[in-house]
Amino acid sequence: MITIRRSETVFPPRVRLVGLFFVFAILSCTAAASELRGAASQPLFNVGYQILDLKNRKDGQEQTLTVAVWYPTVAQPKPHNYGGPTEGNVAVGAAPRAEGGPYPFLAFSHGYGGSGLSAVFFTEALAARGWIVACPDHHDKHSAVRIRTGQEKDFDRLGLLQHAKEIAASGPGDRSKYLYRLDEMRLVLDGMLTADQFGKLIDRDRIAVGGHSLGGFTALGLSGTIKERHDPRIKAVLLFSTGAGGYLFREDELAAVRIPSMLFMGEREEDQRRGSETMSQLSAKIFRNVSSPKYFLEIKGANHFSFNNRFAETRRTGLLSGTEEQFEVIRRYSIAFLEKHVAGREDTGYVLERRDPLLTRYVTEPIVNTSKQDSEAPDERLRLAEPSSGRGHTPPLSFTMARTRSARRWWPERETSSFR
Repeated sequence: MITIRRSETVFPPRVRLVGLFFVFAILSCTAAASELRGAASQPLFNVGYQILDLKNRKDGQEQTLTVAVWYPTVAQPKPHNYGGPTEGNVAVGAAPRAEGGPYPFLAFSHGYGGSGLSAVFFTEALAARGWIVACPDHHDKHSAVRIRTGQEKDFDRLGLLQHAKEIAASGPGDRSKYLYRLDEMRLVLDGMLTADQFGKLIDRDRIAVGGHSLGGFTALGLSGTIKERHDPRIKAVLLFSTGAGGYLFREDELAAVRIPSMLFMGEREEDQRRGSETMSQLSAKIFRNVSSPKYFLEIKGANHFSFNNRFAETRRTGLLSGTEEQFEVIRRYSIAFLEKHVAGREDTGYVLERRDPLLTRYVTEPIVNTSKQDSEAPDERLRLAEPSSGRGHTPPLSFTMARTRSARRWWPERETSSFR
């Protein structure tokens, strides 16, 4: 008879205890990180969805601005198709929830040729956290998608691309052609605050604006860059991949933005040019000039269109949208930023203190006491998050000091290879 015995290695008691400690530590960190990530996107409210038509007179003629609105509701949501493969879970036409209000409010401006549905992956989730979110269909010269009809079948693709190139070659002296967008965003702010259903449910002290691409210009235009257009009700600005926010404003105008900001960019668009400058240069121009607190995030593998949902099932449109993994990271950090700096809620603040592995760069600058700094060679006190060693655990931020010759030309030393 053959007896098979299991071989065992016997460790001294102290080694066994140390091993058990590390096992429990790893399991605890992994579980905690997973739990925190889930909590950041945990819905707190059912979400309602309505389409509003805001009326406005311009040049003696009445115009209609169509706006998509997401908000908390007590009604039960159902699966909803916004167009193409973009799905949601909302109660269409339901009444807003009065209990729990007033709610913080975000007005978000889409990129050129897009629609108020362009960032559904984010807007619906923000409403589930207890926000009212309104996104207009801007009256751009060309539009590929509309809120009510989805993907436009016969839009002028060549005309859209040509006009987009014209916009990208613009400078501060040309921006009068795009100020209609600021008028429309102001109409959204005023219209929502006076709307019968929503006006009393919006907290006028907790208002933010945001935008993607040319929508970033729109949001910044109301946030202090254009003095006569500044809306002091706005408490923070959220920017998705916006070259226009750089080339349509001077540095001194960007320095007039005195509210918290968060700026995203895609890794694959670093060297793409808008006029004479790259997206890296334009993003750096925005980030170094706006006031603290501020955040810069670069999404791994993302391009300029990774901040959009898509509304058609084709290979081409697949390249004009982000992945679910990219959406999750954009959504998580955006919500944490708005919750902390506008809503005044700290329960998701931990997100901002860690760098997700899908962020190729994450730079933050807290509020700096400039009274103690040398005006010619200030210490730019930055927080540069280290990459995590895995999806389960992310280490805390490390701190770095970057000494520069000018307050207008700086970037953390580890990042100078990209922002040049």
